[in-house]
Amino acid sequence: MHRVEAGRGHGSVRREKAWRRQSHGRSPAFAALRWLSAVAVLTAAGQGAEIAVDGLGWWRDRELTITLKRLLEPAERPVLDANAIEDAAVILTAALGEEGFEHPALEIRTTGKDGDERRFDFDPTFAHPLPRPLAVVEAEFIVNPGIRSHIADVTFTGLEAIPPEKARGYFRTDATLIATEKTNAFSRSKLNRGAAALLDELKQLGYAEAEVHARRAGAEPGPVVVSVEVKEGPRWQVREVRYQEDGAAAAGLPDPAAWEARPWTPTLEQDLREAARHAYYERGYPDVGVHIGTDAAAPAGGQRLVEVVVTIVPGPQVAVGQVRFRGNETTRASTLARRVRLETGDPLDLLALERARYRISRLGVFESVDLTFEPPDGATRDPVFVVQEMPRHEVSLLMGYGSYVQFRGGVELRQKNLFGLAHQSRLELIQSMKSTTADYSYTVPELFGESLDGTIKLFGLQREEIAFVRQEFGANVTLRRRLPGLGGDATAGYTLQALRNRRNALSTQATDDTQLLVASVTLGISGDRRDNPLRPRRGYHWYVQGEAADPMFGGEATYQRYEIAGAYHTGWGEGRWLHAGLTHGVLTTMGSADDSTLPVNKRFYPGGDSSIRGYQSGEAAPRAADGRFIGAKAYALLNLEVEQALTPSWSLVAFADALGTAVVLRDYPFAERLYAAGLGVRYQTLIGPVRLEYGRNLNPRPADPGGTWHFSIGFPF
Repeated sequence: MHRVEAGRGHGSVRREKAWRRQSHGRSPAFAALRWLSAVAVLTAAGQGAEIAVDGLGWWRDRELTITLKRLLEPAERPVLDANAIEDAAVILTAALGEEGFEHPALEIRTTGKDGDERRFDFDPTFAHPLPRPLAVVEAEFIVNPGIRSHIADVTFTGLEAIPPEKARGYFRTDATLIATEKTNAFSRSKLNRGAAALLDELKQLGYAEAEVHARRAGAEPGPVVVSVEVKEGPRWQVREVRYQEDGAAAAGLPDPAAWEARPWTPTLEQDLREAARHAYYERGYPDVGVHIGTDAAAPAGGQRLVEVVVTIVPGPQVAVGQVRFRGNETTRASTLARRVRLETGDPLDLLALERARYRISRLGVFESVDLTFEPPDGATRDPVFVVQEMPRHEVSLLMGYGSYVQFRGGVELRQKNLFGLAHQSRLELIQSMKSTTADYSYTVPELFGESLDGTIKLFGLQREEIAFVRQEFGANVTLRRRLPGLGGDATAGYTLQALRNRRNALSTQATDDTQLLVASVTLGISGDRRDNPLRPRRGYHWYVQGEAADPMFGGEATYQRYEIAGAYHTGWGEGRWLHAGLTHGVLTTMGSADDSTLPVNKRFYPGGDSSIRGYQSGEAAPRAADGRFIGAKAYALLNLEVEQALTPSWSLVAFADALGTAVVLRDYPFAERLYAAGLGVRYQTLIGPVRLEYGRNLNPRPADPGGTWHFSIGFPF
């Protein structure tokens, strides 16, 4: 989702936050630095024994060498014995087998402590093991992988419930334009996983008696034809659900009718079991046992009706003893106790305790939060939350690249669990070729209620825009409430900031104030239903935000700024996806006679790798008659993409961007239209796609570029 704003770089900030979520709170650059450091340590000559792999190409040799060193830790051993060398050979053989090399040949070259060199051929059957005793300081594995086996075709017999095209995807992929032998490498484990996945799919459709047998035709390496024999059997459907309660306990069990006339699947069975358990958990029966049996009628018309019998053994009713905490060396017990809603003598509700465990873990200061009971049985039990605290201080390096700001780097300093109250602070300093940013924030989790967090933030920014230098300094107070039903959150905030512009080359330069004190309130709400925030393939996300500045809040400026945006992602055939994004912003000055107190910084300056991609950042802003830029008061941006997978990691993208802008609101929604189209390639990484794109402007203005290259990281909208 893209927010066209005057240079705060919100798209990049959101991507960096997403990177940190994927790295358990660390920046992607920090994770990469740690990985590189580990590689340097593992590949450096040390005091211990040495392991090396050769014969698979430089990159793959290094990957497997690092893998062996991590698993065997030769640096901790002065010598390697025969067992360690054979373990390494088995690991290599298994790794190559997963890549389709069924019969690799390994020659092991060793160097003893006295410099004596020996060579052995590894026998995977261990009919001829390495000689004992053996003690070496170096072991090199020379690999001849042989011929790669790959799944060339998959045939099915007896399969009717699932289209063969879909079932084939469990064994090989045809979703990429370039389907290499490596992509569809054959291995026994892959064959078994494909058969298990197909069987699970059939059972989820109600075919409880289904059987799947997958075999390869022939034993020669190279192209492999897989034949899959399927016995579906009749489809099971629930006719009736009955409860049998063993004991005097009464609980509000779910209505049996809610489960009837539905296919009998493992998921349905699990849902029914959990619903019965939850009904008893709430009344203090933590040991409740639920057994589900079926009485199936004879099949008729390809269907088998089933009577489901749910037998419930409640066990003893249990009361809460004393809620205790263990492992909280820094965190105050009172901070944890506020997250637990049960008191001594209450029924021991496992669901309430799990919610408490979730609330404690959501404080963000623990590596793990476990729940145990002492004693483990009895009529009264003490819930014990065992926590493992995170390090209180963390330093992360930040790195990135954008086509406009170019290289950027910085440092992030985090303090966790301040004062033992789970408060957190973060100092972020970032320098790029175009901007300098400093932010300090202090966050109090669950400030009011269970899910309302509070944050105080101090910030400073200097950034070279296309027609002026932006400077922003101020403070912000924000309340944030999570909205699990929407997958997003709601925010409300107050900001007091000084907005300055320097080296102003805008056409409005003569009337623009160089500095304004702005006090504003902001409200926002968002939702996210994407399958992956870094690499979306299906789903949607959206946000709505409004900001109002007025002298009565303590500043000088008067304006109202509204933005709404959304994006939708869906599949289109195999290995192909459609992406669409729509963003709209409006800036008004109701309550003011004119725009004299409207800061230059708050106007819209679209363009860039997350906007209309025929332009650099800000270059798509409206132009005056003399060719100089003017900030827009309204804009609408439409992004459309078709993405085609080339390989599992590479994809080709064709895109079209349309932008409408208006300098004055009487021209709303827009007076000027710009269009761009282009192509790009993307490489998928753990921190999002690395993008190289070229956008061609279809109707450039006299001073506009014909097109622009962009190199960046992260999904554009």
